[in-house]
Amino acid sequence: MKMASSQVVIDNKVLVLVIIILVLNTVLVGLNFNIMYMGFTEEKEDLVPKQAMAAELLEYSRRLAQDMDVQDRPSVREALASFSYEIDMAKGGDELARVIFNNGRQVQETIFREWDNLFREKMLSLINQDELLQKESGKVQFTLRISGDEGVMVDPEVLYEETLDQIMELYLEGGVTREQVFRIEVEEGRSRMVVPYNPLDYIQSLSEEIDSLRVNLHEARSAAGFAETSGPGVEIRLYDAQNGYAASDIIHDTDVRDVVNELFAAGAKGVAVGGQRLVATSPIRCVGPVIRVNQKEISANPVVIEAVGDPDVLASGLDIIRFSLEFHRNFKMEIEKKDNVVLPSYRG
Repeated sequence: MKMASSQVVIDNKVLVLVIIILVLNTVLVGLNFNIMYMGFTEEKEDLVPKQAMAAELLEYSRRLAQDMDVQDRPSVREALASFSYEIDMAKGGDELARVIFNNGRQVQETIFREWDNLFREKMLSLINQDELLQKESGKVQFTLRISGDEGVMVDPEVLYEETLDQIMELYLEGGVTREQVFRIEVEEGRSRMVVPYNPLDYIQSLSEEIDSLRVNLHEARSAAGFAETSGPGVEIRLYDAQNGYAASDIIHDTDVRDVVNELFAAGAKGVAVGGQRLVATSPIRCVGPVIRVNQKEISANPVVIEAVGDPDVLASGLDIIRFSLEFHRNFKMEIEKKDNVVLPSYRG
């Protein structure tokens, strides 16, 4: 009877212990879910206002293009479409902020540049039709100055007043208030710009071109590996075969190169091996028992490979080589998808 009673007490204790473990597990699961939810909520709260800002800027740019009658220009359509696409593809607040800064400015620069081109085309068309100018023989050159305060002035006076009024109407349609000066040459009824910009406009145009070239240069350096690159991507860790001692049981340079080639084939924007950024001429080779990248020894077991690109696409692109390494050679290959991977610049 005592043994039966003792068994009941033990069973009750076990039952209580099981209940306590279940409660603790439930609490831990709840805490983990709450942490994940809070992180997702904070990221979403940071992204939502930037998405709204980007959508408003895109809509403003579309209205501006319509108001300036350049919405059908190929470069304007392409710039607006590219801006919309980059907004949709942005996966984080920081990336979206870069899209707003870079693409938003480029769109508006494209709109004003195309309006300026359209304005000059229409202005030259009006000049070609001027009957007073058509009476002139030979080559004629004159300066045309347009000011919001003083109107259109021509020196020497080779254009009818009606033509000047029409040019002023075109100028006011664009809503531009800065003064513009053009040097125009007319020969055989055809006019062309000799100096399309006044000095201040020319300096401003060069400054904008320099800014654009700087952005393009940074993007080119990042793509080539000579500037730091960051974004969503993956981290791969390659381990030697467990308890293996033969040469075939350790990761070799050929294995690393195979993984790197698959990453680039899957659309990786940049790759680093053991903290060494890869460029077009980067060597990956074994020197005795170690692997050297960019002539520098890297850590092994694991060999860490990082890549920036679409995490899902990069991970799926490694399925075949992962199967080959794990099932045919008993290696271990871990793939971790990350929201942000930072690749250093090439330091070779």
